[in-house]
Amino acid sequence: MLGACFGRRVCVEEPENLEELQELANILNERKNNREGGSNQRLAQMLGLLTSDQTIEAPTENTPNRSSFSLEKYQFMLEAPFEISNKCCNVMKKAPVHAYAKETGRKPITGQMAEESRLRTQKWLQAGCNAFDSKHPISNPMSFWTEQDVLQYIKQNNIKIASVYGEITYESDQMDICEFGLAEDVRKLKTTGCNRTGCMFCAYGCHLEKSPNRFERMKETHPKQYDYIMRPKDKGGLGYKEIIDWINEHGNMNIKY
Repeated sequence: MLGACFGRRVCVEEPENLEELQELANILNERKNNREGGSNQRLAQMLGLLTSDQTIEAPTENTPNRSSFSLEKYQFMLEAPFEISNKCCNVMKKAPVHAYAKETGRKPITGQMAEESRLRTQKWLQAGCNAFDSKHPISNPMSFWTEQDVLQYIKQNNIKIASVYGEITYESDQMDICEFGLAEDVRKLKTTGCNRTGCMFCAYGCHLEKSPNRFERMKETHPKQYDYIMRPKDKGGLGYKEIIDWINEHGNMNIKY
């Protein structure tokens, strides 16, 4: 693992490490130029070596010039005793969908929305809702919808939704008074349960959640699945407990389970 080759974590805030940081930047640039394995850009993010113009270089002592996407606080993950990858979505979702489209000639229609991420906003601005001329033609008819649009539509039309989302209610009872002295309903809607779902066992972003987080809720609502993911691998589980404990200890986090 490349992180092991670097020997130890390097703090971008410490001036005495600038020479070592420059050496790491040179290694990544050489790998990038030679097209040698891995995502050098992503590794540069984790080492704090990605600049605001998306080049790989060591920050200077006075002008760090780091990218807003710098992720050096997760640098400790390079030393993790377990395998790490960002490819699960490609393997489990994207690749099978592309293979199906190639075999059948059918093209996907999805419910993704532009507001969900910067990348989806970018794609929508480039191609609109129907990207029929792209490498992988796709239709995203809900691109211009917002989360509030979706919740309002469900509530107004009394549409049944999955129980994990709970009920749709208002964040506040407070209504604004418009310039004509009339009450204007500008309250935001929310779900009382999950506000978003994906792969049930995915832990991505769990450290940002308030308690009860996804694992604490799973413990109550799906105890069998919870037991499976927390159980050690040598006992037939996925070993999440050991992984979370390691991340909490080495990343100074407080992921509850």
